[in-house]
Amino acid sequence: MTFLQKKTHLLNQLITRVTVIRNWVRGKQETAICYGNRRIRKRLFIRFYPILSLCLFFSLFLGYSSLTLAEQPSEYRLKVAFLYNFSAYTEWPSLPNQVLNLCIYGEDPFGENLQHLQHKKAHEHEIVVRHTRNTEDLPGCQIVFITRSSIDNLSNIIKQLDEMPILTIADTPGASQQGVILNMAMKEGKVTFEANVTIAKRNRLKLSSQLLRFATEVYQ
Repeated sequence: MTFLQKKTHLLNQLITRVTVIRNWVRGKQETAICYGNRRIRKRLFIRFYPILSLCLFFSLFLGYSSLTLAEQPSEYRLKVAFLYNFSAYTEWPSLPNQVLNLCIYGEDPFGENLQHLQHKKAHEHEIVVRHTRNTEDLPGCQIVFITRSSIDNLSNIIKQLDEMPILTIADTPGASQQGVILNMAMKEGKVTFEANVTIAKRNRLKLSSQLLRFATEVYQ
């Protein structure tokens, strides 16, 4: 086993352990909710919330196992990891056919990095990556990433998908103010993002409060 393979193996083990801890903490949170005593519920929440936040930090910035293969991930390899976490920390009113259709609208900037998402699971639903240049295909998606090559058509896309349970994502400056729910950017080699909660609610989507804690700007 090479040094890189050993390093990958160790990182994968760490991510697995973080996932186990995160699920355990969520169970504790559910237990806290069941308590009728407000003081006990508050004490449990204060005790376990920092651990859950730490788990989210690791999941966002370590990503999933496939992304540990590169020591210095490229911009769009990092953004693929965020696409996965966006799907994991968003709730849809319903998901048909037990799948999450992730549609890339426009010229694909991700390249082979998207292979790491294909058939991954979020909310026990399989992520299926699709590519399209036709806006008529978008209502059949649960997640739509609007590429920079298609941003000129943004207003028409937002209007077409208005009030549909579809998570729109982009990586173009100013996209959140125009109606995109999650908009990524690069800052000092790290991915940041803005969130438009107003549009998310109108589309009947719920963004996790843990996710919103990491947003650089939240529009409500």
